[in-house]
Amino acid sequence: MGYNFDDLVNDAKNVFDKAAVKANEAVEYSKTQLDRAQLRSKIKEKYTELGQLCYNMHETDVDETGRMKIVIADIRNLEKKLHEADKAVNAKKCKTCKFCLTQNDADSEYCTKCGEKL
Repeated sequence: MGYNFDDLVNDAKNVFDKAAVKANEAVEYSKTQLDRAQLRSKIKEKYTELGQLCYNMHETDVDETGRMKIVIADIRNLEKKLHEADKAVNAKKCKTCKFCLTQNDADSEYCTKCGEKL
């Protein structure tokens, strides 16, 4: 039996579907990287704000402790979000074998240590 037009169309659809999935993964990864960069930038801005408050408090003897506590809380929240984003990215980078707990590449279908299907 020869290769017919329907087989060609089905193969083309499969290739297109796989390409679309990979393109979507690339877009999502780029968005995640951008979000992480923005979080790092916001954290730096908050540290700068904290330093300015500290300097102003020293120079003017105006108590900025309340505002400083708010900025510190903001920094903690941003760092928590960054940590969660980092964990999400790292989780996508590898697959853990449920049988032997070995870390494998995200694209792996079988464990490199024990051969178990991932």
